[in-house]
Amino acid sequence: MNRVLRLLVASACLFAVQPTWAQQPDFRLQVVPASVYKVDDPGNLNTSSFVFNIAVICFTDCELTPISARLELSSAGSIVERQDWTTEMLAKIKQISYRIHPNDPFAWPTSEFTLPEAFDVLFYFRHPQALAIDSAAVRLTVADAKGHRAEQMLGIPIRYYQQKTTLIAPFRGHGIVGQDWITTGGHHQYSNAFGIDLDGLDAKDGELSDANENEADAGWGREILAPAGGTVVYARNDVPDNPHPGTSPGDDYYKPLHDPSMAYAGNCVIIDHGNSEYSVMMHMQTGSVTVKVGDLVATGQVIGRLGNSGSAHGPHLHYQLQSGPRPWRYPSLPFRFQNIDAPLHRGEYFVAK
Repeated sequence: MNRVLRLLVASACLFAVQPTWAQQPDFRLQVVPASVYKVDDPGNLNTSSFVFNIAVICFTDCELTPISARLELSSAGSIVERQDWTTEMLAKIKQISYRIHPNDPFAWPTSEFTLPEAFDVLFYFRHPQALAIDSAAVRLTVADAKGHRAEQMLGIPIRYYQQKTTLIAPFRGHGIVGQDWITTGGHHQYSNAFGIDLDGLDAKDGELSDANENEADAGWGREILAPAGGTVVYARNDVPDNPHPGTSPGDDYYKPLHDPSMAYAGNCVIIDHGNSEYSVMMHMQTGSVTVKVGDLVATGQVIGRLGNSGSAHGPHLHYQLQSGPRPWRYPSLPFRFQNIDAPLHRGEYFVAK
């Protein structure tokens, strides 16, 4: 009789415990971008930086909250730094970058990264190059609306990117770098994190122009060149130039256009260089693009003119190297131009020969 009673008590306890486990948040962690690259910082600081998002992918309930996180940075298997993040700290960097809302048929292009996302958190690191950090481990605890908690861990390789294609700057002459890489406070979405904005300067006095007219900008209409040989996989020529610098139209401006999400890039050319490296040139003048899909181009060939189309806020050329043929869906890659000695960061003057 006592044996039967003990079995009944054990069964009741097991039954009571099972719902608690069943109610734990069901999620996994995903790093964005999938490959995390570190880059050496400009200014001879002997430091390197890397940035990544940890996206919480939910399988049932997406109303999850970050509770705590532990990050461990390692070199050759040895931990060189450990950080603990509290609920309050995580709340300050929590965001929702990739979730698609089905009732919003015209989403910002980065939302084409289709993840059933609860939230994501952005982590930024700068360390001495001598530490040779090559991996990160993230342990994140979340809670649902009822307070049920669960924890997941993710290991992330950290490495330098080895550029395969020899690139030249996409225009010649005097210029200046506007917004630059995510590691120095520039472009911040995973798809353009290593993109840069380039504008032309007047060779005589180095002036850009503060006039409220596109034509007054020193770079307006400058010839845009293929940074390396390859095959054109995307070319667009129909996005109207924005009437004035300093403004960028809203969604209604793009909706009537073909493929409105891509219209944010303005008149754009993408060249496949092989080896999973693609050059992307955005915001060119309406009607100036001289190539079409399937064309073979040579290094230095004119492909269009610098303009102010799409989400540009003024005449400039957005350039990025990326791992696939379409913006917003493939991550950008660190790069350097062979014919520019200066580091490519905001405010840097250069002369492309």
